Amino acid sequence: MQKPLAAGGWIVMAIFSAIVAVYSWRFAAVPFGTWLAIDAGIQRVIAEVPLRALTHMLVAPIALLTGPFQFYAALRVRHRRVHRIMGRVYVAACLIAGVGGLATAFHASGGPIAGAGFGILAVFWVATTLAAWWAAARRRFALHQLLMRLSYALTFSAVTLRLQIPIGFALGYPSYSAMSVWLAYTSWIPNVIAVCLYSIWIRRTQQSPRTMGSRGEYGAPTAA
Repeated sequence: MQKPLAAGGWIVMAIFSAIVAVYSWRFAAVPFGTWLAIDAGIQRVIAEVPLRALTHMLVAPIALLTGPFQFYAALRVRHRRVHRIMGRVYVAACLIAGVGGLATAFHASGGPIAGAGFGILAVFWVATTLAAWWAAARRRFALHQLLMRLSYALTFSAVTLRLQIPIGFALGYPSYSAMSVWLAYTSWIPNVIAVCLYSIWIRRTQQSPRTMGSRGEYGAPTAA
């Protein structure tokens, strides 16, 4: 059973992820000539590399939607087969969207600086997801959990990016493309830092004398 604070955080994460994922699927209308609230710079990118860009934009929401369920303890413990199937869907979505994102980064609407940021994000996203899958396949579950946190921190950049867009407009940037020079970094670096700090805290908690001997699945301490 998850503690109330952890459960509340999971719910908030899942809700934001669902909202952004559904909103992102507006790109499905682009092949039919409908551009719903899409920045002019993004329109140019899609026009230049439609297959790469739309692959990233339409597959990434699948990772965003399925990711939170990888951290839902009840599903992992009681329905392991479902957990594994959803995990494979998540990994496949991350790899496909990540490769599409890397190929699209060279055409970023914010120019080469933004492209570099999004390109680094794509490389780290693919690498951590592959490493998480590798660790699970070898039953190194503690490492798997850490890498999955990092992988989803990068996936969740789709949410933090959109939360930061109003800040960009408040600072006077005229468009998403103009502010993407810094969004390409601030959308994911804080997420990674937060996960690293959280993982350090988890490790120290697990090593606490009060939690020794009361560890749940994958070596994590069970909830009281």
